[in-house]
Amino acid sequence: MSEAEEEGGLNAQSRYVCKCLLALMQRATNNAQEETTRDRVLDAALQAFAEHGFDGATTKKIAARAKVNEVTLFRLFRSKRALFAAVVAERSPLARIRQEVSFDTNALLDDVIYQNIRTVLDVLRSNKHMLMVAVGGAWRYPKAREMVNTQIIQEGIKFVSGFIASQMDAGRLKKGDPKIAARALMGMVQAYFITIDLMGGMSIGPAEEEKTLRGFTSIFLDGMRAEGGDGSR
Repeated sequence: MSEAEEEGGLNAQSRYVCKCLLALMQRATNNAQEETTRDRVLDAALQAFAEHGFDGATTKKIAARAKVNEVTLFRLFRSKRALFAAVVAERSPLARIRQEVSFDTNALLDDVIYQNIRTVLDVLRSNKHMLMVAVGGAWRYPKAREMVNTQIIQEGIKFVSGFIASQMDAGRLKKGDPKIAARALMGMVQAYFITIDLMGGMSIGPAEEEKTLRGFTSIFLDGMRAEGGDGSR
């Protein structure tokens, strides 16, 4: 092969490699844009469902809020119910709760429980619209009810049960059914969140709220603390 032919072959090969790299880069860009569009639609749907309910939040309104056309919306989510399901599944506050709740078995148990209650309450508040959507849909649609129960409530119980079991294994809480204890602890926080934040029936200041959350901690531990367990005051 002559030098000219060899050079021509290398140029052709280089062009082919460049084309492949450009195609990969374009594909990655398209995937990123697709994900961004999907997130915009989910965020718009969350707000629309919270404001107008499932029936009032039309796909046309959601698409307009997300700044996409309805064709794009239906390409990403085959129906409004599928979009609702994705909102419940992907905007659940559980992911953040899992990241921020402490399983520390060395710090004072009262402080761990109190801080975890505070963390969960803060996360619920920052996801109030999503929870309004989930609860509202659960009342009206059996499939939504099943989804909320499976992906939010049962997964939440499972996670809190794991936390309580870790404290039982460390000898800081009395041995028992961690799922029952999880329901008791979650019930106090959920009831407080519903009455104060979702229903808006009353206002409460920071000092009064801390007193209340400390009270929840005390009530829970009065029944659950292991005798002589580490972390007791």
